[in-house]
Amino acid sequence: MKKIIILLIGLLALANNSCNKDFLNENNKSGITADPFYSTTTGIEALVNSCYTPTRFWFGKEGGASLTELGTDLFLKGGDCHHPQLATYDPVNFNSNNACLQLYWERFYAAINYCNTAIHYLDASPLSSDVKKLRMGEVHFLRALYNWLIVETWGGVHLTTEPSTGPMLTANRTSVDKFYDLIFSDLDNAITNLEGRKSVEGGRITKPAAEAFKARMLLTRGKYAEAATLAKKVISDYNFKLFDNYKALWDISNSDGSLNSEVVWYVNYTIDDLLNQDISSINGYTQEEAAFLSEGGHQLHMTFTPRYDFHEGVNINTADDIGFQRYCSSKHLLSLFNDQIDQRYAGTFKEVWYCNGGTTKKYTQMKVGDTAIFWTHKVLSNQYKQTHATKFEVQDLNDLFNADQSLKDNRNFIEMHKFADPTRSGMFVWRSKRDAFVIRISEMYLIVAEADMLNNNSSEAVSYMNMLRTKRAIPGHENEMKVTSGDLNIDFILDERARELVGEQLRWFDLKRTNKLVEYVQKYNTDGAANIKAYHMLRPIPQTQLDAVTNKTEFKQNPGYN
Repeated sequence: MKKIIILLIGLLALANNSCNKDFLNENNKSGITADPFYSTTTGIEALVNSCYTPTRFWFGKEGGASLTELGTDLFLKGGDCHHPQLATYDPVNFNSNNACLQLYWERFYAAINYCNTAIHYLDASPLSSDVKKLRMGEVHFLRALYNWLIVETWGGVHLTTEPSTGPMLTANRTSVDKFYDLIFSDLDNAITNLEGRKSVEGGRITKPAAEAFKARMLLTRGKYAEAATLAKKVISDYNFKLFDNYKALWDISNSDGSLNSEVVWYVNYTIDDLLNQDISSINGYTQEEAAFLSEGGHQLHMTFTPRYDFHEGVNINTADDIGFQRYCSSKHLLSLFNDQIDQRYAGTFKEVWYCNGGTTKKYTQMKVGDTAIFWTHKVLSNQYKQTHATKFEVQDLNDLFNADQSLKDNRNFIEMHKFADPTRSGMFVWRSKRDAFVIRISEMYLIVAEADMLNNNSSEAVSYMNMLRTKRAIPGHENEMKVTSGDLNIDFILDERARELVGEQLRWFDLKRTNKLVEYVQKYNTDGAANIKAYHMLRPIPQTQLDAVTNKTEFKQNPGYN
């Protein structure tokens, strides 16, 4: 009960303070259950806003990234990884007591209850009919989102559509199919009620966001013709545009989702610390829980970074960020790019750090502004290394990785850099104003390519794949980026999704839905290869939940876990 009370206090504090820069700026009374409050315009708007709040615990946050990027083919655990069991699939430590999974179980079910409560009260609310329709569409979308995260993470667990005002002592086991029936029903409601490409208040759900998410869900459930049709509609109907320059897409000056032409939906953040509540200081949370509870701001700018400041010539600084070394780019990830023709390597990774006055004992001729560190995905010639060995630190692919693809030092690695924010107010400021891009228009091209390929419509699959790939080409290399139907298979699709969407909290779901998780981890991830099993396609249900229910014989742990 103490933990439940602490959780409710934390959610209420968050709801009251997690205002984003566009619309979550009112006194959010999501913890108040009295009917009179929800019968007011202020009350019902506050309740709807509370349905958005949990997205800020997941998108752009360390816990969400750990559950989607670790334990895949793309990232290995860093030297200071806070969730190593998610990378290693260690059968002793990856179990029902995992704090990260426990927190998100609580957060997602709290989110579902917010949505159920809002749906319950919206019809009778004093909102105008037009606003009521929009809010109903938003809440149904958000319930679909949270249920997707639940069912893909834990499988057929507890499904509910009714608001709860007190502790529930029983839990049901509902099939995955039933979860998706509700998800599709909610998304159809959202599509019917929502409008337009952009909302007046940035960050709110819109019709193309609902259509795009439904296309993702249709692909997940193997409804390929419908997925391709809907993704094509999002591409054609709303004037979203791919950037000419992939690196510019991620520049901090383009990080406002409301102004970025590729962004279909985003979770918005702000530079204003008064609107970025950090609830990790609330009593009752462990140090491990607090590490990924901080609500305020996008935080992934620092999680893919090495300890560059351990090396000569470079002191820690704001532009190079904080070397938190949570996730290391894998050798497999680096091998997926042809940087001679594809913009996305240079737009995604950082290989060079410059001298800013740090200690230089070995490289005595190094001056401020000179190259200090060069770590590259290429294999360099001995002549190159010898020529530059006295000027700056040089390490190539073979210096960074062992023959078995493991890292020689998981503090030193090529940085996945696209979330960088050099505009933060100080070098140790965690929170970034960068919006978390949840759905980008490029994903729709990838959905069309995969869905049409699997639906034996290879001409359309190739056409949409090449639309994306030629846009990502280094100018002058468009023809080299084109593929043919003979190139397309599920492995190529997954490679292309990695090149385009790396770090965007989709990889674990992609490997799961294509039934490639075990195969890819065994082939490319030395952290988890020895331990991963088929049962890891689901995560363990938190022990706190199993202990709390009275129907323990019906609501049991997922297979394979203790």
